[in-house]
Amino acid sequence: MNSLLSFVAAGLTCIIVAASAHADEYVIREFQKQEMTPIYWSEGAAIGDFNNDGNPDIVSGPNIFLGPNFDRRGGFRHEFYPAQAPTRRDPNDFSYYSLDNFFSFPWDINDDGWTDILVVGLPNTPAYWYENPGKPFGGEAPDIPVHWTKHFVTDAVKNEAPDFVDLTGDGEPELLTAYDEHYGYVSPNPVSPTLPWIFHPISTHEEVIHHYTHGMGIGDIDGDGRKDYITGDGWMRQPDSLIFGEDWEYYPFAFVNRQTNPVFCCFTGGGTMYAYDVNGDGLNDVITSKDAHGWGLSWFEQIRKGKEISFKEHAIMSTQEENTDNPYGVQFSQLHDIELVDIDGDGLKDILTGKTYRAHDFGDEGSRQDPVIYYFRLTRLQDGTVDYVPYQIDDEAGIGRQLVSGDLNGDEHVDFVVGNKKGAFAFTQKVRYVDRDEWEAAQPVRIENFGNLQAISQAEQR
Repeated sequence: MNSLLSFVAAGLTCIIVAASAHADEYVIREFQKQEMTPIYWSEGAAIGDFNNDGNPDIVSGPNIFLGPNFDRRGGFRHEFYPAQAPTRRDPNDFSYYSLDNFFSFPWDINDDGWTDILVVGLPNTPAYWYENPGKPFGGEAPDIPVHWTKHFVTDAVKNEAPDFVDLTGDGEPELLTAYDEHYGYVSPNPVSPTLPWIFHPISTHEEVIHHYTHGMGIGDIDGDGRKDYITGDGWMRQPDSLIFGEDWEYYPFAFVNRQTNPVFCCFTGGGTMYAYDVNGDGLNDVITSKDAHGWGLSWFEQIRKGKEISFKEHAIMSTQEENTDNPYGVQFSQLHDIELVDIDGDGLKDILTGKTYRAHDFGDEGSRQDPVIYYFRLTRLQDGTVDYVPYQIDDEAGIGRQLVSGDLNGDEHVDFVVGNKKGAFAFTQKVRYVDRDEWEAAQPVRIENFGNLQAISQAEQR
């Protein structure tokens, strides 16, 4: 670990993990870990203000943990639909899954001023949204659950990386998914959100889409001001108008290498994919995990020749267990999701990710490694290249399928939440000012002569 300090007290773990220098100030960033529940309810967690008290709350599975304490004791846990934890055959069986809850997406769906929750379960199962009753809860009778009204959304959500984001630019999020062998999005019924939602297919090319396919996202690839649709196999350009049903032009590119085995043909890929200008050249690049059940994390530099767009891969972590791509020697597998967010406030978005805790029990490559969480700090170098400097946040919790960041305590620093087979956790960032010596001691150590070693490795492969 890169930590300088680690302690456990009152269920909280504080680990010094990251450092950055601003002028003459030296800053070390700490993350305080809080376990909200040790029970496996969901593969994710999310942040929203559900009781309108101005404090962010956390949702994971059927449970809302009310801020600012997020404590499952003392009436701070609210059950918004009947809670039934997944069961397993014996205590050592971790191959089971939460069927009804993989992802939670808070949003005021019916526009009544109260935050509702869209819930997506195991891939290829229905999605529902739960209507906030519009009154405070957890007060006089906090132990008595007030279950929210359940509304049907769609009968199947494919892909292990659905997202609820504004793709169309109308200010309202859409559910990114695949359905009937087409990529597309699901939006609320214009008559009423309580009616079944509508799927809008956008991929017209032939596509083999398994419901366990991994990886999708959005971002403006071509710089026209409209968000495009990104998958592991390429990207689709959003047309000039959605009113008349114009085709989304498809541009194939292998951001991930799909398996050739017909059983596993479409699993390869990670979680959420991003379009972001990594190197500062004015063109949006693509960032993705390579294999949620294997190895690899990369960014793809956009290359322009006239109007032609191509990409050049830059590995952050290798697709091989014997890592030769990371100059700091960091390598872990099972990156089921990544979050792109400016952790240290320098104006550049960093990569927050981690190792999924027992995604396929111990059946995946590298699965017996510690369930770590890292962030990779983006640094732009004077020669036009970039460096992703890795800082370890935790080595016990791991992540699930959904990783969500936000400001949990109003201090304007990035925090995040996770849910997985270990339970649900909140990580709150703390900032500490130190002297130069302590700051330098906290920095990850770059492998000596890394460039030469990498060149030797590539020569050996040839």
